Amino acid sequence: MSALWRIRYGVAMAEARRVALVTGGAIRVGAAIVRALAAAGYRVWIHYNRSAGPAEALARELGPGCAGVVQADLAISGERARLAEQVLAAGGLDLLVNSAASFERGKFEERGDADLERVLAVNLIAPLALVRALLPGLRRAEAGVVVNIVDLAAFHPWVGYADHCASKAALVMATRALAVELAPSPRVVGIAPGTVMWPEDDPRFADEGLRARITRAIPLGRIGRPEDVAQAVVFLAANSFINGVILPVDGGRLAAAAGEG
Repeated sequence: MSALWRIRYGVAMAEARRVALVTGGAIRVGAAIVRALAAAGYRVWIHYNRSAGPAEALARELGPGCAGVVQADLAISGERARLAEQVLAAGGLDLLVNSAASFERGKFEERGDADLERVLAVNLIAPLALVRALLPGLRRAEAGVVVNIVDLAAFHPWVGYADHCASKAALVMATRALAVELAPSPRVVGIAPGTVMWPEDDPRFADEGLRARITRAIPLGRIGRPEDVAQAVVFLAANSFINGVILPVDGGRLAAAAGEG
């Protein structure tokens, strides 16, 4: 293989790179998804709300694999629109990963309508609004894909997380509905991660006893890694005959819970 051929082939590949947008892509699972997509050949838009430093650091790490860094509060319709406009103005979009989410906790009787509306704005309305706004770009792609990140709360109630559970369950149904309505392009799929990282802002999870109980509920006997979710995103984006599914990435926890009783 000549050096000239390699240079020409490399340029052609760079020009043909697919483009992805990952919301909440600066930290934790979102950052793992960004890295995996860049490694798979995507140029990735990194969205963040308050994590400016990690977003910029990740962009520097990716180099040419970063399509851009964009800030937006997804709870605000105008900022969602601005995000979509910025991405579309730069060209096409092959993949949208709705990873950003809130994770609010509180007793049901102590929360109100405003709390529920705030959770729904980020966990349900924002993903649907971004799909709608980005449809022109996704449909210009040869085979556009949307991956919605839900979690096991969509299937099993968590005490103190009623708003979160309801929002994620709604996103599961929305994923299936869009998969039917928008077919053949974009395909719409979802991933339901189990425990792949311990929550940072809930002091209960610092308790080793609680961690041990959660781990015992996982048939594989361990928690996962953010990279497990990221690999699932790459797989679903690549398989052109998968549509409308919600893929658990949970070590078998959902299957085990279904067999209880």
